[in-house]
Amino acid sequence: MLRLIKSILVISLFLVSQTVFAQDISSWAENIKSKHGGKRIVAAVASHPSVESFKKMIPKFEQLTGIDVVLDEMEEGQLGQKLTLEVSSGVTNYDMAMVSIERNPKVSNAKYTVPLENFFNDKSKTPSWFNYGDILPAYSDMFLWKGEHYAIPFAGETVFLFYRKDIFEKYNLTVPKTYAEVLNTAAFFDNNEKGVDGMSFRVRLGWEFTYTWSIFLFPFGGQMIDPVTGKPNLNIPGTGYSLNYMSQLAKHAPPGVESYSFPEAWDAFMLGKTAMMIEASAAAPEIENPEKSLVAGKVGYSSMPAGPAGAFSGVWGWGLAVTSASKHKEAAWAFIMYMTSMGMQDEYLANGGIPSRTSSLGNKSLWGKFPYYQATLETLKQAEALGEKGHSVVIRIPEWGQFSEMLGTDGARAFIGEIPVDQAVIGMQKQAEKILK
Repeated sequence: MLRLIKSILVISLFLVSQTVFAQDISSWAENIKSKHGGKRIVAAVASHPSVESFKKMIPKFEQLTGIDVVLDEMEEGQLGQKLTLEVSSGVTNYDMAMVSIERNPKVSNAKYTVPLENFFNDKSKTPSWFNYGDILPAYSDMFLWKGEHYAIPFAGETVFLFYRKDIFEKYNLTVPKTYAEVLNTAAFFDNNEKGVDGMSFRVRLGWEFTYTWSIFLFPFGGQMIDPVTGKPNLNIPGTGYSLNYMSQLAKHAPPGVESYSFPEAWDAFMLGKTAMMIEASAAAPEIENPEKSLVAGKVGYSSMPAGPAGAFSGVWGWGLAVTSASKHKEAAWAFIMYMTSMGMQDEYLANGGIPSRTSSLGNKSLWGKFPYYQATLETLKQAEALGEKGHSVVIRIPEWGQFSEMLGTDGARAFIGEIPVDQAVIGMQKQAEKILK
């Protein structure tokens, strides 16, 4: 009887809280509609699972506020190029931009986007159900530039190991805990499971190679920047070790892996063509979607394995920013605030959005529904461990785009054997010194 009473109380409190939230959002929306109804705002965005979630939420936002929302969607690399061109020209027709951790220093430093403290700290513009403090600091700090935040994170990412639980169990194999074990396990599946290669990862020449290489670099003792001097420090043994390891691992990847960007890497795993994948946590909702994935419900998620120098991951992600040129900044903020708020998290996550909030990732009652949340938290700790050593998978400087492209070009050429690894490392060191002088 006591248990029944407690259950009724919990349900009653939940219904009351939902009713209060509905009233709060209705009051907020009426105010926004009176000020900004009829306005049209345009956002530059990349194709991403979280953007797909936004698309499902936009009709309700438009109905509530009277604001017309247009998403100009493009491939991730194209978005980066577009933002670079607009920063150079100083001209944009966008009210909002989807900004990555890699691009934030450049767009913020150029004042292409505006600091958001005046929005999220203003109670007249931001209701309590937004709750900025609920965003994990690792993600909110991605968009920190010279003491101010220039974007609101909506898709916080790490990288972890995806593996096929069903075929691991078939052969009574344990999840690899070291990179040596990863290589051996990849070789095992390559040789024993018909139609299944060992590993999928993105290693296409350019920034996507840098993305993946940055995960392997530090566990093998490599560096981008000396944490003491702040100067480029690529020409050390660990840098070459990491490239050589990736080349060995690629022997157990699908044919043509050297041209894989993230869609190809995800597809190979989702179609059951590989036993493992090292990729962004953003892939997980797609992998668990039975309408898109043949391996939904058959996948496990693990923190990153250890190399000779330790076990590390990194922090990446996306945020929404308001452009300096926008004539509708408050309407743009209303959209960003609504979409990324704690109050709308349940709907956002249910539609396949990637979490960035403590209230979702840290809620153990959600771990059954979202089995990758625990691995996300574990790899955030590994990213923190990397930071404690003075390193980061992304150097937060305006020149990062040029630096990353250089690493991803020469690194990929060494990876496929086009140039010797030692030669590539020496060349990258010289180029890095010129870029960061």
